[in-house]
Amino acid sequence: MLQTLGYKKEAGFYAHPERKAVFVGDFVDRGFRVIDSLCLIKNMVDHGSAFAIVGNHELNVLAYYTKDDEGNSLREHSLKNKAQIRRTYLEFQANKEAKKIYLKWLRSLPLFLEFDGFRVIHACWDQEAVDLIKTKHPDNRLNKKFLRKIYTTKGKLYDACMLILKGREFALPNDLVIKDSYGIKRNMFRIKWWNKMEGESFSSLAFGNRFRLPNYTIPLELCENIPPYSEQELPVFFGHYCLNGQAGVVRDNLCCVDACVANGGHLIAYRWDGNTKLKQENIVEV
Repeated sequence: MLQTLGYKKEAGFYAHPERKAVFVGDFVDRGFRVIDSLCLIKNMVDHGSAFAIVGNHELNVLAYYTKDDEGNSLREHSLKNKAQIRRTYLEFQANKEAKKIYLKWLRSLPLFLEFDGFRVIHACWDQEAVDLIKTKHPDNRLNKKFLRKIYTTKGKLYDACMLILKGREFALPNDLVIKDSYGIKRNMFRIKWWNKMEGESFSSLAFGNRFRLPNYTIPLELCENIPPYSEQELPVFFGHYCLNGQAGVVRDNLCCVDACVANGGHLIAYRWDGNTKLKQENIVEV
């Protein structure tokens, strides 16, 4: 993808004579050669040819390897949690020095970025959550002290981080049974974080799920007060949702650049030209 975009590798890192890359998170656990991927991105960031933010997979790994004041891991070392970070765990087990280097580097990456003409976040731009993090944690990093704080208290700051890194999810009514393609019962589904719920159906509100939802209107008593993201706001670039062929510009000021490369999809990027109205023709696919 970098080569397609005109980046060349010189002195051990990729760079472009006029542009910079922005990586939207989920560098770990999403396929083979985790350390190689981290190395490539870190070298670009360190040399000023790229920016990068963390995703929920980086959060999972950092919490797994960070201990609280009593010496217990913030993320329990259960079979489920270990399986979620299995690829990263195996590579870190085989290369302890790389583990130390990249955990420290991941802690240095911001949770979100704001440029003059656009915003970058992993899953969901919620202004209230972003403002809370700016106020309570202006460092905007998943350092050890902050991780211990949010995982110990599990308060509003924790919820804000979960929202921007994992997106909005909607709990299904108890009498509505949904099963995914593996036959697993689902009681939550990901939703469009930029829309109000009123008047939407379960299927029209859903975003980035791997199971089908019913096409009837969500009852008003189940609707939550979601602050919409106006079409007049700055463009937001995000990842997270593994959209395969649906990735790209989802609205004039919203673009998802996760085309699910780790699960049979492909890589995509958006070549930003300074316009506030995003165009599908600016998408580059590999």
